[in-house]
Amino acid sequence: FFNLIKNSIDAIVENKVQKGHIHITLEASRSNWTIVFSDNGGGFEEDVISHIFEPYFTTKFKDKGTGIGLYMSKMIIEESLQGDIEAKNTDVGAEITISLPRRR
Repeated sequence: FFNLIKNSIDAIVENKVQKGHIHITLEASRSNWTIVFSDNGGGFEEDVISHIFEPYFTTKFKDKGTGIGLYMSKMIIEESLQGDIEAKNTDVGAEITISLPRRR
């Protein structure tokens, strides 16, 4: 979660958004937890969004990012927690949705 929040902060700062915001919502159904992270940091470039979960892929300068943060987040969510993670753009920024199965 920290990695997703940090990426939102970086986008808001880089794009000089005057009133930056990050929203985190949690919804529960009978079978899943859904956590949605959204920001108003400008979103992902269309040619980039399909690559953001690849290892070593970064849009940041080399001294600012390694390209493993979102990849590791994806691996933890999918392999350790048996969940899913997806990214999309909204009208004002990025939205990352994590779905995790509820355990009983």
